[in-house]
Amino acid sequence: MVKIGIITGSTRDSRVNIQVAEWVKSIADRRGDAEYELIDI
Repeated sequence: MVKIGIITGSTRDSRVNIQVAEWVKSIADRRGDAEYELIDI
C-alpha cells in the first residue's frame, strides 16, 4: 500500500493548520487506496 504524508507547518501563534490537515486526512482516509500520515514541521 502506498504511504502518503500530509505535510503541514506554521509558526503563527493562532495557527489552524493542524485542524485543516486533520480534516484533509479524514477525507483522504475514505479512499482506502493509500495510508495517510500527518507530518507537522
